[in-house]
Amino acid sequence: MFNYRYALVAAVFALFVGFTPTPAPAADEVAPPAADETLIYLMRERRFAGGGAKMWIAVNDQTVARVKNKGHAIIRAKAGRITLNLATTGIVSGTIALDDRPGETVYLKWRLGDQVIREVDEAEGLKFLRKSKRTKPIDEIRPNNEELASLINLSRMGFDLMQPAGDVIEPNQDSAVITFFRRGDGKDFAFGVWGESEFIGTLAVHEGLSVRVPPGEHYFLAGNIGKTLLKADVEAGKRYYAWLDLGTWVGRVRLTPVARSESKNLEKWLDEVTWVDLAPDSITPRILERADMVTEFIGTAAERAAAGEADFHLLGSEHAY
Repeated sequence: MFNYRYALVAAVFALFVGFTPTPAPAADEVAPPAADETLIYLMRERRFAGGGAKMWIAVNDQTVARVKNKGHAIIRAKAGRITLNLATTGIVSGTIALDDRPGETVYLKWRLGDQVIREVDEAEGLKFLRKSKRTKPIDEIRPNNEELASLINLSRMGFDLMQPAGDVIEPNQDSAVITFFRRGDGKDFAFGVWGESEFIGTLAVHEGLSVRVPPGEHYFLAGNIGKTLLKADVEAGKRYYAWLDLGTWVGRVRLTPVARSESKNLEKWLDEVTWVDLAPDSITPRILERADMVTEFIGTAAERAAAGEADFHLLGSEHAY
């Protein structure tokens, strides 16, 4: 009887061992980053709901890896401007900037449902690595189809770009003013507002900003899941309003012009708004590199809109105040 029990216990133990995940390689088994590299560990925390879906990892314009639930990926990137984003089915699930960190090792954590990727210290990173398994590398490098969607919302990467606004911008005989604002829709992060030649700023809930423009046609863009294009045809001496609407269920954004007929509602909405503008010191060369990529796209989108090949919302004379 004793021998039978011993054999049964041994068999159960062997079966358990057979299903134990292969431990992750120790960090000291991975070659350190070269002087011109940034070594990145992207760690995905466990989540039961949706845990079976693999997540694509992209660096700048290339998709370089995937990561499973409770797994990690190891990425070597050329140091410099690094925009890392996670995506699945065309949706950006998180993004972070890791600019100018040559020779450094970076530990990142993310969980399905989070809006941001979080950087952790080495001790926390190594603790997770000991319990996780490296996701198999992808067979080939692919284009990053979500790069632009990552760049549109710079605050989501960790950039703090805004400050309390100074003097109120007023229209004059040579210019119009367009004011963009958000109401109480969504609270996850601030959305970017872009003009055809410049980055205008980011808007969190109940924030607003204004931009002075010459009379005539101008295009503006915002985005999250998909993009929204606004064509503004404005007159000097007039003020115009558009609110950035975030869809409750899908998470799409829309730049919606406010007509004069909505003036009573507009007064109530603006009573809740805090005014902001760009902090001049926040616009670094790395921000400008990203901004050039977005405004180049807006120029292309404006050309397609003028040719009748792209949809847009129109802000015109009925929206003048």
